[in-house]
Amino acid sequence: MELQDGLRVLLTGLSYGMILFLIASGLSLILGVMGILNLTHGSLYMLGAYLGLAIMPVVNNFWIAALVSGLAVGLIGLILERGFLRRQYKRFNDQVLLTLGFVYIFGNAALWIWGSFPKLGEVPPEFDWSIPMGRLDFPVFRFVLIGIGLAIAALLWFLQNKTRIGAIVRAGMDDREMVLGLGINFGLISTGVFFLGIVIAGVAGFLGSPLRGASWDMGFPILIQALIVVVVGGVGRVEGTFIAAIIIGLIDSFGKILLPEFSLFTIYIVFILILLFKPAGLLGRVRFGTAAAPSTEFRAKPHGISREFRFDWHKSTLNALPYVLIVLFLFLLPSFAAPYLRSTVVQVMIFSIFALSLNLLFGYTGMFSLGHAVFFGVGAYMTALILTRTDVTSLWLLLPAGALIGALFAAVFGVIALRVRGMYFLFVTLALGELVAAAANTWTDVTGGSNGIFGVGYPSIGFDVRVRATEYFYIVLGVFLVCSAALYLIKRSAFGLTLQGIRDDEGRMKHLGYNTWAFKYAAFVISGVFAGIAGVLFAPSVGTVVPGYLGAQTSAIVMLMIIIGSTGLFGGPIVGAALVIFLQYYVSLWAPARWPLILGVIFVLSVLVLPGGVGTHLARPLSWLTTKRAVRQSSSVVAPAEQVSEA
Repeated sequence: MELQDGLRVLLTGLSYGMILFLIASGLSLILGVMGILNLTHGSLYMLGAYLGLAIMPVVNNFWIAALVSGLAVGLIGLILERGFLRRQYKRFNDQVLLTLGFVYIFGNAALWIWGSFPKLGEVPPEFDWSIPMGRLDFPVFRFVLIGIGLAIAALLWFLQNKTRIGAIVRAGMDDREMVLGLGINFGLISTGVFFLGIVIAGVAGFLGSPLRGASWDMGFPILIQALIVVVVGGVGRVEGTFIAAIIIGLIDSFGKILLPEFSLFTIYIVFILILLFKPAGLLGRVRFGTAAAPSTEFRAKPHGISREFRFDWHKSTLNALPYVLIVLFLFLLPSFAAPYLRSTVVQVMIFSIFALSLNLLFGYTGMFSLGHAVFFGVGAYMTALILTRTDVTSLWLLLPAGALIGALFAAVFGVIALRVRGMYFLFVTLALGELVAAAANTWTDVTGGSNGIFGVGYPSIGFDVRVRATEYFYIVLGVFLVCSAALYLIKRSAFGLTLQGIRDDEGRMKHLGYNTWAFKYAAFVISGVFAGIAGVLFAPSVGTVVPGYLGAQTSAIVMLMIIIGSTGLFGGPIVGAALVIFLQYYVSLWAPARWPLILGVIFVLSVLVLPGGVGTHLARPLSWLTTKRAVRQSSSVVAPAEQVSEA
């Protein structure tokens, strides 16, 4: 690489780093000041680009359009904060699900309004020229972006470190309760920080449109890169975010030139290494007050462990009756159901296994993972590769192979992810999932790249039985029943009860002598086993496997199944899987393009109006019957919550 070419790549990386800084600075301040992980930040950046492009013909001035689009996006952010996020302070898992819902809503709304074709902004006429630099010219507008980024970085640093409001913000990051005790309206200041961060992201969206364009699906990828910048630099530190943005921008720019085959991986690898060895980031703030630190523990609502384990035939029969009826219905279903219903139920059973495996982590151990789809995806890819490129077709080999590859990936990921906790655990699993999805996109010879692997047929089971749709239904049903029973036994075992104890109070379990890391690691690997089995079943059921099955958005949908069904009931994820998949099927009949919008609304409603999940309400009649009998048999008045085990 010649000197001028290297200089051009350097300046390209700096200009991209400035765009990343403008996005990530607001995200970092919002997370540091308010403890809110706003996953819609990338989508608001996307809206800023689109709104600026729509405003530009009206005002006919690039800079006015940038300001107006930023203010408009800031207003949208205020509505989001005042109307929705304000109710979720100190409820980190609900923040994640709620803002993920708005990612789907904003993305599909942009698709609906502006169409699927990307739009490219126009460079201001006064900067629409280039400087010869090596084999290519370098746009002067990139120098402008570098200058704007430097100016805003200096302004934010001055506001944070040299003004009274900045002192209040820094103090609030360390000890919010102390600031409130001094009579300072920290809530108003927090809202101002939120608004400022969103405005900067909206302005950045339009400023970057001449170089990166505007597309409806750009929100989530840019969010991932902004999160990487925030974590690498340190939450709440303007200077840390600035340094990290430059580092990531340069790595991205030089990686595409020097290591094009690995350019998608380099950023994720740097992110994971920084998070493992310096979780607070390069310049992360040291927090002195526990009240100031954002709540980063992802805990499902406590659903209690029965204090008595006496076997009750009447209660056990009542508890088992709904499941027996469901199994009987499923066994008879192929004899009268239409093919579409049968195939939809197959998907429900497969995703139920997947959701139950994730609930072992989230519901029973308290670990929020957005990388669980990797274990599902590698099981599906392995099955597709074996069935399409080898002569092996036996299901009895595919199932243990899927369980093994899921366990192997989980064993490796667990060693990495369990070095951190809470919010950072979420970040690591998210990055690992996106890293594997990027590998699947790049490794074209093996995975088929973005096109995936097509033509996956049904496996064989021997005994001269030809497996077709009906036979495959019963295969999936059998595996579903075995996996569900195994996970139920794990949940009710001493191991499962220990996991629930870790979820409720890990510190207490450590004091009692439990090696909590070992238990969490075992849960991680076991959940990978069952997710891999679900992937094995999934590939033949749809006939194709694509990289998207490995990514965070697949993990998010399965997390929604758990939340909407109920984390506190063993059958809750099954209920959630049925609701989501059947709803997706019926929506696809009349408005398939609107499914992401409806999915986003479901995310939002599941947080706002169904905090306990649908399964909780369905289980109440059964709980009432068992409780009533327990009370009649009791010789003294005992609280029902202490007598009734979880359904």
